[in-house]
Amino acid sequence: MKFARLLIWIIAAALLPTASVTAEDPPTNTKTTEAADTARAPVAKPEKVVWYSYAEGVAKAKKEKKPIVIDFTASWCGWCKRMDRDTFSDREVIDYLAENLVPIKVWGDANTPTSHEGEAMTERDLAKLYGVRGYPMFWFLDSDAGRIGIIQGYKKPHEFLPLIKYVGGSHYKTMSYESFLKKDEGQG
Repeated sequence: MKFARLLIWIIAAALLPTASVTAEDPPTNTKTTEAADTARAPVAKPEKVVWYSYAEGVAKAKKEKKPIVIDFTASWCGWCKRMDRDTFSDREVIDYLAENLVPIKVWGDANTPTSHEGEAMTERDLAKLYGVRGYPMFWFLDSDAGRIGIIQGYKKPHEFLPLIKYVGGSHYKTMSYESFLKKDEGQG
C-alpha cells in the first residue's frame, strides 16, 4: 500500500510543472505573466499553406489589413497539383504567405457554395466572374478585395516568391514589377 502511494506521488510530481513558489517569491500578476509568456513564446510556423474559402479569406483580409492571393484551381489540373507539390510546399513560400497575405483557394470546377459581395454563387461561378480561362490562375487583391493583378500558369518557388513579395510588401503601390525585381536583385 505504501509503495502504491509512493508511486502515485512520484507520477504526480513528474507531471507537475518544474517551477515552484516559495514563501520568498513575490506574488505575480497572472495577466502580466501570461502576456509576457505569450510575447516570449515563438509563434509556431504552419507546416503547409493554410488556405481559406473565398468568403472567409476576404473577411480575414479586411480584418487583418492584408492583401489576398487567390489560387484558382481545378481537380483535374496537373499543373495545379504540381504547384501544390512543389511551390506551396516550399518553406519560404509557406512562411511568407502566412505572415503577409491571405491565401484563398477556389475550385473552378466545383459547385461548392460561396458568395461574392453578398451574392450567393458557386466557386465555378466565381471563377467565371474573375475571368478564369485556364488553370492554375492567381489573382492578387488588396485587403478590401480590390483587384491588383493576375498571373497564369505553373510557377516554381523561386518564380512565385518575388510575386508574393511584390504584393505582400505593397511594392505594387509605388513601382512596377520590373523595377521591384531590379531593386530586389541589387539587395540579394
